[in-house]
Amino acid sequence: MLTQECSVARAAVQLRIHERTLNRRLRAQGTSFQRELDNTRHEMARYFLGETSMSLAKIAEALAYADTTAFSRAFKRWSGVTPTGWRAGKAKR
Repeated sequence: MLTQECSVARAAVQLRIHERTLNRRLRAQGTSFQRELDNTRHEMARYFLGETSMSLAKIAEALAYADTTAFSRAFKRWSGVTPTGWRAGKAKR
């Protein structure tokens, strides 16, 4: 995500399997490419928010969001709090 487009097509190429095969295997595991991408983005976002001083704009860019609003909405969906609120809570610990 940080250096390249992250898509099911690119992942399939990297794994040297067909895109449909990748989707089928993920489905058999009870997940999807989008769900795994979201989980990875959430994990990376928590790292960037908690361990760096990167701005929300830079984090959104690093995670391939169109803007900070889209990133903030996604983060709130994942965590129940805004990125700023999460970072502030982490700083108190």
